[in-house]
Amino acid sequence: MSQFRLSTFFMVLSPMLFGAQQLVVVIASDMNVTSAVMTRYEKEADRYNAVSAPVAVVLGRSGLGWDQGRQPLKYEGDGRSPAGVFDITDSFGEDPKPNSALSYLYADDKLICIDDINDSRYNTIGNLDVNNVPKSYESMRRADAVYRNGAVINYNTQRVSGRGSCIFFHLNHPNKRPTSGCTAMDEQPLLDLLGWFDPHKKPKLLQIPQSACEQYRKEFTGIECQ
Repeated sequence: MSQFRLSTFFMVLSPMLFGAQQLVVVIASDMNVTSAVMTRYEKEADRYNAVSAPVAVVLGRSGLGWDQGRQPLKYEGDGRSPAGVFDITDSFGEDPKPNSALSYLYADDKLICIDDINDSRYNTIGNLDVNNVPKSYESMRRADAVYRNGAVINYNTQRVSGRGSCIFFHLNHPNKRPTSGCTAMDEQPLLDLLGWFDPHKKPKLLQIPQSACEQYRKEFTGIECQ
């Protein structure tokens, strides 16, 4: 087995959240905006109840791109954050001590995420192999420290070449500029999010434009669309 550690990837077959007791909902006003609002929900009986106040988040420089089924689709380098439903199974950070109950990836100077669409390790996270260096990769210990704390959004679970890679929750840039395709926020909301995640509750992200919210609301009773 390669030393590269794959996050637990699953194909998103439908918008249903099978077994998810924790739901992060990010709603943007439309597909092309670079900001959105995030609310955390927990499921009780047949309803999702909000357990946090809405929090402002920053999206990709080109807005949102769908994971499948409709346009615009997300592709590598397009600057769009993925729209759809995604597992959240790992956190990461620069401190050797975990920041979450999720499986933890220590972001030392060897940890990378491969974004080379022609590499068989595309969209995987692991230690840099000096004997097999990818043509393109992202260091998980960045000079700007926006990956000081974060979590993996398991987009492109089948690692389809060119459909996008290395998608995370992470810290805002100091000027809160748009991301390259991740979802960013201020430090305290991010730490609150990471501390809230419970792997036994199978946390997931629902990230969508407001125009699609009523459709998803039929599946996920209790989420707010405003």
